[in-house]
Amino acid sequence: VAINAKYIHTNLAIRVLTSYLKKTCPAVIDGKITIEIAEWNINEPSMKIVRGVLESEPDLVLFSTYIWNRDVVFSVLSDIKKVIPSIITGAGGPEVSWTAQEDMEAHEALDLVISGDGEIPLSEIVARMDSGQSLHGIPGLHTRKGNEILYSGPGAVLENLDAIPFIYEDPSLTFNTDTHIVYYESSRGCPFSCAFCLSSRDTRVRYYSLGRVFHDLSFFLEHKFPLVKFIDRTFNLDPKRYLAIWEFIRDNYNDVTTFHFEISAEILSAAAFSLLETLPPGSVQFEIGIQSTNPETLEAVGRSSNPEKLAEAIRKIPSSIHRHVDLIAGLPLEGLERFGESFNFVWQFHAEMLQLGFLKILPGSPMEALARSTEGYLWSSFPPYEVLQTPHISYDDLCVLKDVEQLVDTWYNSGLVRHTLIKLVELRKDMSAFNLFLELTGFVRSWFPDGDLFLPRKPIDVFACLADFVSTQPGLLEYLKYDFFMKGKPGAIPEWLDRHYSRNLHDDALVANGFLDIQDSGFAPSRRTVYARTDYEEFFFELDKPPSRILFVYSKPGKKEKTPECVIL
Repeated sequence: VAINAKYIHTNLAIRVLTSYLKKTCPAVIDGKITIEIAEWNINEPSMKIVRGVLESEPDLVLFSTYIWNRDVVFSVLSDIKKVIPSIITGAGGPEVSWTAQEDMEAHEALDLVISGDGEIPLSEIVARMDSGQSLHGIPGLHTRKGNEILYSGPGAVLENLDAIPFIYEDPSLTFNTDTHIVYYESSRGCPFSCAFCLSSRDTRVRYYSLGRVFHDLSFFLEHKFPLVKFIDRTFNLDPKRYLAIWEFIRDNYNDVTTFHFEISAEILSAAAFSLLETLPPGSVQFEIGIQSTNPETLEAVGRSSNPEKLAEAIRKIPSSIHRHVDLIAGLPLEGLERFGESFNFVWQFHAEMLQLGFLKILPGSPMEALARSTEGYLWSSFPPYEVLQTPHISYDDLCVLKDVEQLVDTWYNSGLVRHTLIKLVELRKDMSAFNLFLELTGFVRSWFPDGDLFLPRKPIDVFACLADFVSTQPGLLEYLKYDFFMKGKPGAIPEWLDRHYSRNLHDDALVANGFLDIQDSGFAPSRRTVYARTDYEEFFFELDKPPSRILFVYSKPGKKEKTPECVIL
């Protein structure tokens, strides 16, 4: 059973385990035991989940347990056990793997926990249920025997990952790939030891063979999946391997599918940068975990520190590749001012996404041991175990960073006023993006009558607010006007926007750029149709120079790329 964080998410684990059992377990192959998957999300009523599980009349129900669904899992599990006490209930996944003893002591309705990889322990569970044997003594399992909790030591891991069938070829395991995110693994494990991450508990890396990965990628490309997210903790560990995968994507690209990778930018090779220049736009996107630039902080959490090399690597990534960069607030030895330095370092790359996260002190992680042994740490006892204060940053300062995160996400990451914000930083004497956002949070609270930074705002109101903020700098209003046109073809023109439109020049631009030419169909498009998805405007970015004349070409309905094409005239 999977209970996802959002409707658009899917659970890879339950599908991988099901496909493996269907292929390798005689009792499942012979039909003596049936394996079913069920999937809900945390926004659905728990009683709906309880009913859905019980209607399947299971003998054993296992929950895939994560930080976002832990509370729901234990609530549902408890109610299932109350209705039919004979059902064996269990859990697996990162949220219970390292705290199995404590979880079973706290939740009497929990009969067993699978720690670590599930393929081999679950195969043994199925075999023993088929033969009527006890489940006690299976490696990798915590089980309950009366008032006693038994554990037989770590379970075996699957060495040959190719033994797992490719799940997306099984119709019973599929879903609507147009509305749900597709997750894919080409390796397991992570060689790094970041204190805040549970992946640091298993530093051995295992790979699917390249031949298998190429087969799977061919399926994604042939069926034109919109987005495939690799869940490999650090994808670019083996240069020969990751270059071969990117070359395969390049040589077989379908102009539709985007592959998402989590990478360590500073270990990209020279050959990698050369290859990235040849990748089709939109074929890949990168998530780069920077977390902090404070050397003392990085050393405390077990990460390497070479900001200069990292900056050089990120700048070398072609602009055609979407970059998502991460920071974590609340890490050891980093206060508000020092975090601002990390923020400014990351801002310089103008990445498409700047994610400002907050430290989670996960049970079973090295960070938990560090926090418990150091005076001054406070964190929530409940998922997601977010830090409340540290010896170096107060609760109030973390709230300040929450405000900054909100504006970064809704104003910058959304793309709504991205160009204006970048220009605002460039024009500041201190060149500090962090200080800009600190100022903006106060201004926004005072500008909106309700003073609430976290209420959803209409784009037109965000533009009006920022127009007031930059009102004394006419050049910045031109950048704001540019952002306004970039968000979509304007309807009503707001008061702050100084419009410079010429229908004749608009028409000339359409003719000069072939938008009114005869098409392959033998007909020329109507002017009305072309005008409906284009616009023309003049921008005085530099007051002492002639205006920049731009033709905006907006995407046709249903097209993947929503950002308009800008034709500089």
